[in-house]
Amino acid sequence: MLDIILNCVIPFILTTVLGIILKELKDNRKNNKAMQESMVLLLYIQITIECEKHIARGYLSDSARSDIEELFKQYKILGGNHGLEKLVDWFLYWFKFSLA
Repeated sequence: MLDIILNCVIPFILTTVLGIILKELKDNRKNNKAMQESMVLLLYIQITIECEKHIARGYLSDSARSDIEELFKQYKILGGNHGLEKLVDWFLYWFKFSLA
């Protein structure tokens, strides 16, 4: 009798626990994807704001240049698109030669 209970109950419990764990993993993956997309959007906005601010000023300090480059580096690591890469490349190129 105990053998029958163990053969039925233990697989049921293990299957239930495994199902719960898999559901949590799926939910975590979904939440991580949403967080990643949110971070990419925030970085995109921050980079464009910084570029526009320095274009309006007509000046780009070395620290601001490195900040923009670091923001863009993180943007690319998180999977940001290449449209912003053209803007950043143009922006840094423009300031490099407009001040010379």
